[in-house]
Amino acid sequence: MLLSRYGDINYAMRLSLKRAAKLIKKAKKEEKREFYYRLWLVRVPLYTSETVESFEEFYEKMNPPPVAYDRRSKE
Repeated sequence: MLLSRYGDINYAMRLSLKRAAKLIKKAKKEEKREFYYRLWLVRVPLYTSETVESFEEFYEKMNPPPVAYDRRSKE
């Protein structure tokens, strides 16, 4: 995804490490969203009037928010 947008890796190599990491993280997130969109498109013909859901609903269902665990001991 990153290479398809900028053509080559030289653009990312000139960035600071922090900026490059943000850019890669954003590209991975967009790539994941595109994958789920294509999956949703495959499922659209299978929906009935009772089971229809928007892409945003589907995406939220496939990507639940992370659960924070308390790793401290109970003592």
